[in-house]
Amino acid sequence: MGVGKKKGPRLPRLPRGAWLKEYPFRPNYFERPGGYYLHYLDEGRGEPVLLVHGNPGWSFMYRDLIKTLASDYRCLALDHLGMGLSSRPLARTYGFRLTDRINDLSAWIDSLELPGPVHLVAHDWGGPIGLGWAGANPSRLASLTLMNTGLGLPQGYALSPKLGLFRRTGFLGRFLAHRLNLFLNGLTRYGSVRPLPPTVIEGWLAPYRFSFLREAIGRFVEDIPLSPRHPSWGALGSVERSFGGLAEVPTFLVWGLADFVFTPVFLADWRARRPNAQVLALPRAGHLLLEDEPEKIIPAIRQFLRQTQRLGRAEVHDGPGQ
Repeated sequence: MGVGKKKGPRLPRLPRGAWLKEYPFRPNYFERPGGYYLHYLDEGRGEPVLLVHGNPGWSFMYRDLIKTLASDYRCLALDHLGMGLSSRPLARTYGFRLTDRINDLSAWIDSLELPGPVHLVAHDWGGPIGLGWAGANPSRLASLTLMNTGLGLPQGYALSPKLGLFRRTGFLGRFLAHRLNLFLNGLTRYGSVRPLPPTVIEGWLAPYRFSFLREAIGRFVEDIPLSPRHPSWGALGSVERSFGGLAEVPTFLVWGLADFVFTPVFLADWRARRPNAQVLALPRAGHLLLEDEPEKIIPAIRQFLRQTQRLGRAEVHDGPGQ
């Protein structure tokens, strides 16, 4: 709080609307090289909880979790560059790669000067990004909650046709995601089991109304490494290797089993990596699991965090969802 917290250039102008009642938070900003600014939320007091989103989301995803946890925790949720309320970087000055995202997250966390270990909550691409920081800072991690994310492609996984339309078609995929906004529109329609209320759809879409605000969405899809030739293949491998150093960190796997992107094959992969992890598996939740089952997920995460506080990392075994 206080370091780099100022409004800068190239920030999206958001439309007014009913969705703002869903997101009643004060904005904060952290400056990055090139005059770009990361927007983040800083709500509540107590042990810090870092909330890292994926693509094509933003901190709006964590709004209800923050409202609940802020009475006991300091909730910190950033928007990646090009996403949410953060600056829109130019491709000639920003790489849009996994390494760039990890560097942004690490610099932001360092700027906060947090006094002790933190709880990390991550979803989608937020998983590798958050774990990229955590693997380099294992002593600073109090607990780990992972929701519908992955470290590479598990054995037996086939890329979803819906995702393949954007990832395997090159320029066409970027045109569909960037220019036509089909990636985000498709997610708000097919990413949840429950139909999203109009105000919630409005909130998900608010930062991405015009094509020049959506470049990062297509870039995130392009950064999925499907072969060793991909520029982010090595970076993802490094994150995967560093994950082994987090074996003693209490881990909670919260999974929407109806997700067509991070299917149950990914959950099985995580369970093999962390046999002692607590698991909450939700058959009637999709990729946007916090929209589908908030009444189950939010109390379970809160209980997990409380156990971690009370028992310490070596003693947390049984809990929500077991």
